[in-house]
Amino acid sequence: MLKHTFIHIPGVGERTERFLWRNNILCWEDYLKNSHQVRLPEKIRLNLSLFIKLSLDALLRGNVHFFKKLLPEKEMWRLYPEFKDRTAFLDIETTGLGGGKDYITVIGLFNGEKLQFFIQGKNIEEFTRAIKKYSVIVTYNGKQFDLPFLKSSFDDLDFPQAHIDLKYFLQKLGYFGGLKKVEKTLGIKRCRKVRNLNGYDAVLLWNRYLDGEPEALQLLLEYNREDVVNLKYLMEFTYEKMVQSLPFFLIKKERAQKVF
Repeated sequence: MLKHTFIHIPGVGERTERFLWRNNILCWEDYLKNSHQVRLPEKIRLNLSLFIKLSLDALLRGNVHFFKKLLPEKEMWRLYPEFKDRTAFLDIETTGLGGGKDYITVIGLFNGEKLQFFIQGKNIEEFTRAIKKYSVIVTYNGKQFDLPFLKSSFDDLDFPQAHIDLKYFLQKLGYFGGLKKVEKTLGIKRCRKVRNLNGYDAVLLWNRYLDGEPEALQLLLEYNREDVVNLKYLMEFTYEKMVQSLPFFLIKKERAQKVF
């Protein structure tokens, strides 16, 4: 979807982007080849020519910061396919103590293939190095919880990556509630061992681990694994639904039908 996006270009809003799509300018290359076919103010035409070339170069170089700076936050989902190989799905567990005593117990990090755990008292300090490899971070309610908590827990962590918080996009699509409620609505089934566990159970499991039950930690990791791995499915579901909600989807479909 990124190469079909014009809304990140200065002076181009939703109306102009949709105007371009309706006039068969469906991607950056379309505009560079057929800009003469659309009538736009000269300033916008100049911006389109300049920023499309800059966008092509940024995409070629894998420069997510270029797009993060220009894309509206509500359109950040458009980054996913092009930066899929450099996307990290992230979820944390905490002690739930409150009063300034709360701390992270487990960080789950999934790149779509490999899952890593960073555990308090074991290897949690390795997280800051691991996350730097990624260009995009995907969370559920991470804007309000995970990322602020992580920033306050690590002095050298500022998250320069683009952030896709699925909670807000799923709400736009009509799916409300916590992660597990949304999963249930979409028919996502967790493994039997952790199917009925919730955030409070995660706190209790950590306390049992501290009390000398190593198997409690394994169950906590399994719980977190479901949290973080399911984010990939939710990201792909969200992406497809968001694309289908755009006029671009119907216009592209109609153009393809005319070809055949």
